[in-house]
Amino acid sequence: MIQFFGRSNELQLEKDASSRYLPIVISSMVFLAALALAGLFSIHSAVENWSTAVSGNLTVEIEYEAPRKLDKKVKITVDFLRTFPGVEKVRPLSLEESAKLLEPYLGRADVVKDLPLPRLIEVTIAEGSALDLVATAKKLSDTVPGARLNTHRPWLNKMITLARSVQLLAAAIMFIIGITTVIIVIFAARTGMVMHQEIIEVLHLTGAKDTYIARQFQNYFAKLSFLGALPGLLIAVLVMQILGFLTSQLEASLITAPTMIFEGWIALAMLPFLVALLTMGTVRWIVMGSLKRMM
Repeated sequence: MIQFFGRSNELQLEKDASSRYLPIVISSMVFLAALALAGLFSIHSAVENWSTAVSGNLTVEIEYEAPRKLDKKVKITVDFLRTFPGVEKVRPLSLEESAKLLEPYLGRADVVKDLPLPRLIEVTIAEGSALDLVATAKKLSDTVPGARLNTHRPWLNKMITLARSVQLLAAAIMFIIGITTVIIVIFAARTGMVMHQEIIEVLHLTGAKDTYIARQFQNYFAKLSFLGALPGLLIAVLVMQILGFLTSQLEASLITAPTMIFEGWIALAMLPFLVALLTMGTVRWIVMGSLKRMM
């Protein structure tokens, strides 16, 4: 019996030059697929983090006016918000903190804080709270003129839409890579069938079954695909680590290092095995069809 990844006893496919470069091609395909898959899971993780961070946090913005009046409005707003059930924490941001938030856009904080900036108040909602944000925003604007409650929901919706679009693009790339890999394997298998046609006919005359011959082809090509997928996966992981390190070195609050969830690493580890199984099924389908036509 021919074992998985075993040698092709009669056909001697190991000496076939037609499939010599197949592992290199498979390695390239797996490299691209691994990056696309990592992008899928990283974006999914980012969306989850954004949703978690934004869902329980609100921001109140009070329009700029004279400092004394502005300080008074901040105090009234803080006291007003603390009366609502479900509000866990209310913290007014200092002028230095507000300037620090704008530093990535406008430059040094000591220059930004001289601008007529609105005052910001950070509001944390208790988990599971049923606070009516629309009613709260209306009451706040009636109580404190110039105060506006920002739920971050429009911003989050736009970011989620963008993230989903990138995920669809990554999925489309993976689909194209899969189709391309199948086409390459089909070409290699058919070439091998043509080159070993005489030996296959002799095996048929000696009573060899089609499944026996197909097993030699599928095991051989599955081995090539598996061995080719490993370096492609390792290089992709190395590139991901380098990109993550370089991103973490950027001093920008808008760009964070990509993170991979546990399920993502499991999916990456399964790539070589999935490629080998895909190759095995494709080769078996091609070889069995060709053998039936040869009969």
